Amino acid sequence: MIRRLLAGLIVVGLAVGIWALWPKAGSDPTPTTMPVAVETTTTTTMAASTTSSPTTSSTTTGGSHVVTTVEEAEEILRSLWLGWFEGIYNQDEDRIREVVGTQTMLDAARAAFEALEFIVPPAADAIEFEELEILRSDAACLAVWIAGTAPFIDGPTTTTASVDVMRWTGTRWVLVATWQFREDLWESDCDGELEPLS
Repeated sequence: MIRRLLAGLIVVGLAVGIWALWPKAGSDPTPTTMPVAVETTTTTTMAASTTSSPTTSSTTTGGSHVVTTVEEAEEILRSLWLGWFEGIYNQDEDRIREVVGTQTMLDAARAAFEALEFIVPPAADAIEFEELEILRSDAACLAVWIAGTAPFIDGPTTTTASVDVMRWTGTRWVLVATWQFREDLWESDCDGELEPLS
């Protein structure tokens, strides 16, 4: 509970400077709500894709929603990021609810409604993932280390890197947390029940 409260307090500051570089000293155990820019050393390189899938259905392999390839993970994450940014751009809370699975993420989007500025409307083909590594993939949780850009945001186009944690709701993947460092406590977000959003 304390972690969520602290994350909520950090959210407003992050929404304004979401693509700015963070200090690299030490590891912050508090989750952020969207990727933040840090230098990355990951070596798995992904080409940008121009397609997205709706978050209401899963990417399947052999009838299972368990993600087995970086291409599947990229498609899911691009769709979630697009929903997040579309919701903020249109100040559409219902759109945000389609793609997030925690109150902290919903509150962060609400705070960003007035704080985040866009050059152009968000588009799936503008979201570019330079690197992606699957850290965990099972029936309940998908966690990836990602480096990517969203150039439709007003400000310097900066590559952001983070651990993005997604949970399976039974019908779709939702974003539940974003952590600044690979060594952060993201694994705890893969456990427990998802709480209803208010």
